[in-house]
Amino acid sequence: MAATLLFSILLIVAVILFALLLALYLVPVTVSTVADCSRERARATATVAWGIVGARIRIADEAQVLEILLAGRRVVTRDLGEMAAAEPEKEEKEEEERKPGLSAGEYLDAAGDLWPHLQRILAAFVRSLCLETLRGDFTLGLESPADTGVVYGYCTAVRYALRPAEAIDFVMTPVFDRRVFEGTFTLKMQIRRPLLILIQVVRALLQKQVRQRLRQVSGRGAPGA
Repeated sequence: MAATLLFSILLIVAVILFALLLALYLVPVTVSTVADCSRERARATATVAWGIVGARIRIADEAQVLEILLAGRRVVTRDLGEMAAAEPEKEEKEEEERKPGLSAGEYLDAAGDLWPHLQRILAAFVRSLCLETLRGDFTLGLESPADTGVVYGYCTAVRYALRPAEAIDFVMTPVFDRRVFEGTFTLKMQIRRPLLILIQVVRALLQKQVRQRLRQVSGRGAPGA
């Protein structure tokens, strides 16, 4: 009876782990950002979602809010201003316990040891990245009309250079009689097969030298500790 129960528990755990790994391979991470700026207001929203779970940061005038989402609905809301105000006390305590900082040479040595692993992680990230939309629509007027014309010329050249990429489009409307900056920016992309990135991260963390270097850089240890 006990053996059957143990086998059932292990089977359930194995099925859950397999389902999680399959989801990490098949379900992409979606990143989207929308921002607009005008004379009256400036606001931005950034959302990261994986399946039905997500997080959203909203910044508008004085408000800075972090929201945890479940199936698109807010389940937790935190004021980033209040969270930032609580940080100084924590930083003071950490500063008292912090060990002496590393020299520039030690940082360079650590970066040299970590770079091959970071390179593999970045390569996996770039391969998984899929840009869906990158668009901007701006109205710009500088103090000098000549400077406005120069910026407009560069933006027009870049726009036509990027024309083959349908997901990317930037439009600038020049204004020569006053100073102004208004516009909207939209970004949406997917990180496909996030499991492949996590595999590279885990492979790096399984190596003792990497863990030692990370502890050294974070000030919690030294090589060989």
